[in-house]
Amino acid sequence: MALPKLKLTDEQASAAGSSERRLFIEAHPGSGKTTVAGERFGAVRFGRRDTAKSSVAAVSFTRSATGELERRITYRWGTTAVAWPSRITTIDSLIIDLTTHLLRTETIHWPSGHLSLVVLDNWRGHRGYRWLANGGFRRAATIDDAGMVTSLALRVREPQGAIGNRGDFEKLLAEGLCAHEDLRLILSHALDRPHMRRIVMDFLATFDHLVVDEAFDANGLDLRLVRLACDAGVQSTLVGDPWQALYGFRGARPDLMNQLIQDLKFVVVPLSQSFRFRTEQTRSLATALRASEPVDLTPISGPEVVLAPTWDDVWSAGSAVLPLSFGRLNNQTDAATIVLLDQLTYRAFGRRAVFLDEALVLLGLPRERYLREGGTWLGGVVALLGRQTDQAPRLALDALRDAVRQVTGRRPRALATGPEERQLMRLRALAQRASGDVNLLVPGMTIHQAKGCEWDRVGVRLSASHVARLRAGLSDSDETARSLYVALTRARREIGLVA
Repeated sequence: MALPKLKLTDEQASAAGSSERRLFIEAHPGSGKTTVAGERFGAVRFGRRDTAKSSVAAVSFTRSATGELERRITYRWGTTAVAWPSRITTIDSLIIDLTTHLLRTETIHWPSGHLSLVVLDNWRGHRGYRWLANGGFRRAATIDDAGMVTSLALRVREPQGAIGNRGDFEKLLAEGLCAHEDLRLILSHALDRPHMRRIVMDFLATFDHLVVDEAFDANGLDLRLVRLACDAGVQSTLVGDPWQALYGFRGARPDLMNQLIQDLKFVVVPLSQSFRFRTEQTRSLATALRASEPVDLTPISGPEVVLAPTWDDVWSAGSAVLPLSFGRLNNQTDAATIVLLDQLTYRAFGRRAVFLDEALVLLGLPRERYLREGGTWLGGVVALLGRQTDQAPRLALDALRDAVRQVTGRRPRALATGPEERQLMRLRALAQRASGDVNLLVPGMTIHQAKGCEWDRVGVRLSASHVARLRAGLSDSDETARSLYVALTRARREIGLVA
């Protein structure tokens, strides 16, 4: 069966078909980055003149981005394109494979002799997991001088959920359990030892070509792996945009990526033609932003979506906007209010609240049960919010805690005065939105959540300092400026300020 053909621009065709061994494809917003990454994968996979096919690994940094890239590649090139030994994987999955290889070659050793592991996103729900205050200590994995996996204590720099007790943590390790962060620490420590680094290089050398999508999301360990692959003779293609690097809070180091491109003499090929911007306003705005020219925005009415730097900023955009989250969770009441918010976001937009899965884990509520029964046991709480009385938020908060107890057997406890008032403020904001027609609400989200998305008409909620930055011109060396750039390049037809 003939494979589907793609109509590529000259820029896209040049990037996808380049013969350079080290290539950086600098992809502007809306320029077809994922399309070109998929075409590049197929070109290097099947483009050899001899009878052999190349082994290609394509790596991205989120499950959703990896899934979309795989969908594009299999549609264009067929399922044989991703058959072993080639693969499309998240960086976390590649790190699991590397750690497993170190275990099976007896380079490192896991407690109780495990050679395969159960890798968790985090330790929620497991023995010893609790909220740890700033200044305390949490446990994490490491390797000792003999290569045995053990644990170490790390100081808590920001309050977070983790395991603080050494005995609890090492029992879980002995059961073959770990979190992604633990494998990253183990691999990082392994790479500090020359003989272990050599084993990792040999594993990476099994690929003929490495394609790294969203390359500027890479952190220090990810970049070490890219360097090692290049040192091992693996041809490499990096795809990304320094102007859209937003994940410094996850450890991303765009400065180090730029240094790597320079040190290893990657050939830079731009994808500058955008298919997103369909009006003079959005086209000229994108050009001016990237040229670091001063920019002024005018107000917009009736946007399809509202974006802001933080969740608190989104909530301040007015009662016509229904944000998709309150932000990160600190306790079970936070989790309960996220679950309540989810009832409204799903009814209004068919979208689940951001951090819903974390909330369900924190409450000990199976996702399947919540999706099946949540509307029933939360219906009364939503009805209370719609009463528009002064007491409605307090009554709704009590009813919400009672509903959680009815389903899980545990009632979230009342908080100290400040945090409790914050919960009531959240429910007052929800009450404003629940009392009207939810079908008239506009979704709101943070700029980080909006990365990779696009809409016709976008509103942005910015502070006076952000507006001043735009008027001074942006620089891709500053993460706040890059965040503003991402926000202002999501619109196809119109973008403006929301008061």
